[in-house]
Amino acid sequence: GRYNVDMPEFRYECVGRDGKRERGSIHARTRQGAVLVLKQRGLVPTSISELTPREPATAPGLGSVSVQRLAVFTRKFAELSRTDIPVSEIFEILAEEEEGTLLPEASRHVAQAVASGRGLGESMADRPRAFSKLYIKMVEAGLTSGTLDKVADNLARLYESEAGLRKKLVSKLTYPFILLLFCFAAGLILRGVGFVSNELFGTLMGFWLIISGLAIFGMTRPGYAIYRQIGLRLPVIGGLMKKISLARFCRIFGLQYGAGIPILEGLNVSKEVLQNPELERAVTGLQRRINAGMDLRDAMIATGVFPRRMVSMVGVG
Repeated sequence: GRYNVDMPEFRYECVGRDGKRERGSIHARTRQGAVLVLKQRGLVPTSISELTPREPATAPGLGSVSVQRLAVFTRKFAELSRTDIPVSEIFEILAEEEEGTLLPEASRHVAQAVASGRGLGESMADRPRAFSKLYIKMVEAGLTSGTLDKVADNLARLYESEAGLRKKLVSKLTYPFILLLFCFAAGLILRGVGFVSNELFGTLMGFWLIISGLAIFGMTRPGYAIYRQIGLRLPVIGGLMKKISLARFCRIFGLQYGAGIPILEGLNVSKEVLQNPELERAVTGLQRRINAGMDLRDAMIATGVFPRRMVSMVGVG
């Protein structure tokens, strides 16, 4: 279908009415839904983690809402959240104001689902290409704490910042792209007047096709993942990519912590933005050590991955 609506799988550990521990897995739309099902069975969850997170079938920016559009949408959402308008009507208004098909359809679905009595987070989870896990977690935390307007405002600033960064990146890449186009056009002109042989022109065409093919492949999820792995292994670029991942991790984890989301849940969602196997393993280690009773600062030191300045700031916090 158009959306990936397969329910994710959650692994759980629970305590039954007889006091015995039970382990297993369950399928549910959201983590809260899995917890509700387990409680209906008379089980008390002690830990629950997602095994098969839903995600778009394409790389970021393809087949999903662009960061720029989401920034504008979230800014409108934050402004409407400051009013007394019900949540279902807010999403109806947003659906009418948005252009395109993906985001208006998702907003309309959320409005109808909430109006019928479903939870906001569960309704948004039906449209993973429009609303990420981070988005849903933050909105749910805002509803629970009664600070939806502030949480939405923080989300809007986050997406606006990312949109600005991507705009700068695109502007930096525009000149090389125009230069390649100019070389191709120059090759056509020189070939037409006889200054370039067919062999040389064929070589130029082959180079252009290779560059275009690599660029298109990088826009797919497998290509995006491969390019990231290659970049992480390069001497200078790899270190820069790690710092960028750490910065995004800190900002997103900080937003969730400030919104009242528990540390372990915040780490679980923040881990998904890293796209760095080493850091993902480090965050998994953090979760394991915190579950064992260690505080966040000591757990970060034990991984040996996080920078000293970052660990010191967490200790102060």
